[in-house]
Amino acid sequence: MKIQRVFSAAPWETEAGYCRAIRIGERILMGGTVAFDDEGKPFKPYDAYAQTVRCLDIIEHSISQLGVDRRSIIGIRVYTTSMKFWPEIARAHKTFFEGHPPTLMCIGGVELISPEYVVELTTEATACEIDL
Repeated sequence: MKIQRVFSAAPWETEAGYCRAIRIGERILMGGTVAFDDEGKPFKPYDAYAQTVRCLDIIEHSISQLGVDRRSIIGIRVYTTSMKFWPEIARAHKTFFEGHPPTLMCIGGVELISPEYVVELTTEATACEIDL
């Protein structure tokens, strides 16, 4: 079985030795994704809505390189520094996944890689045929 890997501009990938996304057969996993900009710096520090949207865009770009799109995402895990950000995270998530919602789990009160980040997402997607 062929393994495909996707890398991004996140500085931690080379530092820690991991890839952004990996596809093994029909299963696609994403590592933790924070909202970094094109230079690998924090995107919209402390803005939960903007960071969630940016994370989802990074995720979608990565999985598109593996042959699928956002409709193939079947599970999301959200980590946030505070559950006070939940309404903004939920709003961004609902808009992004309108019409094809995945499962969702949100954990609050976590410390992320840098204090400017208030949300981090991990995802699982499938390359199986999806009934839209």
